Amino acid sequence: MKVLFLQDVRRTARAGDVKEVKNGFARNYLLPQGYAVQATDHELQRASKLREQAEGRRLSEAKEWQDVADALVEQKVRIEVRTGPTGRLYGSVTNTMIASQLANMTEREIDRKGIQIPAPIRAVGEYKVVARLVEGVDVNLVVDVVADSASIELNKQMEAVAALVTDEDTNVLDPSFEDVLAEAEAKIDAEAKGDPSEPASTDNVVEDDDLKDDVEQNAINESEK
Repeated sequence: MKVLFLQDVRRTARAGDVKEVKNGFARNYLLPQGYAVQATDHELQRASKLREQAEGRRLSEAKEWQDVADALVEQKVRIEVRTGPTGRLYGSVTNTMIASQLANMTEREIDRKGIQIPAPIRAVGEYKVVARLVEGVDVNLVVDVVADSASIELNKQMEAVAALVTDEDTNVLDPSFEDVLAEAEAKIDAEAKGDPSEPASTDNVVEDDDLKDDVEQNAINESEK
């Protein structure tokens, strides 16, 4: 269906544009929401005027967003996350998390798709991220990733417990799974190679003294014959 856009629809069209769209998209979304009308000859006469009006709104909006961008340059976007003792995150920081925090800071709706994270953020620290607030207005953000209060408290407790463990305590701790596994594997290898250092089974071994007694008894029996 060919439609005339009455309003800007981000990533789809600007007000005054005439485009072919899928029937379902037009009938279920664009037309009911008032974002567009079917492009009849009568409606197409409005296109030029709509473009002029929309351009004026875009310029005004871009100026407002530029003011927001200028203010954000002087601030840090603080993201609180769950972390382990080493500062590693249980997961990673996403553009949705950053967009949500920006929305709280600016009291404006922020499109998460405009936030591009150059590399996965998986540890606490400061990171530089570029965000496109609206078309033509980008801002360089400093994202400050910090441990949340629950992580801070838990990590303090873990450090306190670790400080109480002495070298002597460490020596008497139960062996780790890896230690037990390594010992078992070494024993299996030794038995497979017939390692003399490994004790042999004594189930079927005759003691030397028993053998000597048997030999002497046989000699006595022979002499009596």
